[in-house]
Amino acid sequence: MISFLRRALRPGHPTDAPAADSGTGPVDVLVPVTPRTFDPVLYRLANPDVAQAGADPALHFEAFGRTEGRLQVNPTLVDPGSAYRREKFARFAGLLDAAYPCPSFPAMAGSVLSLKDYLSESANLDFAPFIAEIEAHPERDYLDLGCGLRQRVHRNCLYLEVYPSAAADVIVAPNCSYPIRDGAFDGIGCFAVLEHTRQPWRVAREIHRMLKPGGRIWIDWPFLQPVHGYPSHYFNATREGLTSIFEDLGFRVESAETRPDQGPQQTLAWILRALAERLPAAERARFEAMSVGELLREPPDGPVWSELCGGLDDSVRSMLACGNCLIATKAA
Repeated sequence: MISFLRRALRPGHPTDAPAADSGTGPVDVLVPVTPRTFDPVLYRLANPDVAQAGADPALHFEAFGRTEGRLQVNPTLVDPGSAYRREKFARFAGLLDAAYPCPSFPAMAGSVLSLKDYLSESANLDFAPFIAEIEAHPERDYLDLGCGLRQRVHRNCLYLEVYPSAAADVIVAPNCSYPIRDGAFDGIGCFAVLEHTRQPWRVAREIHRMLKPGGRIWIDWPFLQPVHGYPSHYFNATREGLTSIFEDLGFRVESAETRPDQGPQQTLAWILRALAERLPAAERARFEAMSVGELLREPPDGPVWSELCGGLDDSVRSMLACGNCLIATKAA
């Protein structure tokens, strides 16, 4: 069991926070905080800036959190005895591999990562077609592979991560294999995850293995994005790469497209902002004062770009690299 989440439920902890668990429908992962429902551990989990600053959660809540409308983790998600957790365990425990016994959810398998390993927790917006499928078929079983911190969780979906996210039901070692029986799920969603795995082709095989015959997948795999999602970012993929890795496993691809929120404006805005934020003050001011036309007229290997980017450290160069080169020697 996840020890630091267990500590959130001290004797006498109020478990009737607003929207804790209505008994039907999805459950909010983060809930409003009142002086009566405030819990320092749950508050800290939902507000990593407080933890990173080493601030006292109670003092922060009184000074800033109440006026800022800060949230805390829903206590029903970290309490193995809550109705939601009991229901989720009863539904999905039988889909776990027999070699992986666990008494309740949330549960942990193997040597998992810590949230401290990350600069921030992944909190991508829900993928609307996947959510629509889940909500349209409450009788079917789904898996959110690499869920991160979801806004809400559904009762017919198992949420899996490699670190103790409050949304996760099962936390596993980041070894690209999962303690799930063959043919367990009607559908699997995996969003902005595969670029952070050492062996995305192995994860794709696992997705195929865990699906029932005729099961569907929803995959979001970034292409032109800077290095992100610490501590690891390994592989981006073109649309052709995304298609081929699943076609080669026997999937019949229904669609492969660039959605409106995945257009070039996202890439340009991300790279330009990331570069500007990391330039020294003088170079940043010069960079931000240049028009798009002026930037386009400057050759990448010319003096202006050399002056702007010459002082960047290697971590920034790696984050925003156009390419990388490797030289290696075969072991004797």
